[in-house]
Amino acid sequence: ATGFPAAPPAPPAAAPQPQTPPAPHTAPAAPPPPPAGGGKINLDKGRVSLQKNQTVSLVKGGRPLLTSVKMGLGWEPAFRSKDIDLDASVIAYGANRKKIDACFFGKLSILNGVIQHSGDNLTGEGGGDDEVITVHLGGLPPEVTGLMFTVNSFSGQKFTDVAKAYCRLIDAGTGEELVRFDLTNAEPRTGVLMAKMIRQFSGEWEMTALGEYVDARTVRGMAKPGGAAL
Repeated sequence: ATGFPAAPPAPPAAAPQPQTPPAPHTAPAAPPPPPAGGGKINLDKGRVSLQKNQTVSLVKGGRPLLTSVKMGLGWEPAFRSKDIDLDASVIAYGANRKKIDACFFGKLSILNGVIQHSGDNLTGEGGGDDEVITVHLGGLPPEVTGLMFTVNSFSGQKFTDVAKAYCRLIDAGTGEELVRFDLTNAEPRTGVLMAKMIRQFSGEWEMTALGEYVDARTVRGMAKPGGAAL
């Protein structure tokens, strides 16, 4: 014996603790994709060329466009030997999509002159707009919440006989073209809803390209399909 006290027994080894694996590295959440088409288009970048069913907000520099605008509508005969007698019109609607009035070759001024028509073009020949409708947006009475711009064939000619039909919105004060919509197809029908303008609750107007064909030869026949398309 050495005379030294016996060493105390070693404490039992602690049971090994289960190790939690390190949290996997997670990338920050990706931002949501921008709306299709880059969001609502406005006039800040200059002239807008619309495709069918696209909408432009008539706002420039954060301010709604409430001056006078002209909607120029034009077309050419698809066949050189034919004259095309089409009629451009605008129909004003109320909040219930009920027709308030229509401006066309037989009624060149409505709503106390706030909307005016340039008169009938019988052939469609020559460059530039065939018929022009002027609208003083700021002067429209509050009950007018929608405008539908239409073209129809009073003589019954079909749009398959028409080439290069278009509509374009022009600043009446400067002559600057703001929005253009070219019809890219044709159907053998006698009317087309070219574009609509809708007053927003904020006071600004939005224009949407339509290009929807209907069977109507007069502006009276355009009123019901026009209201349905607002």
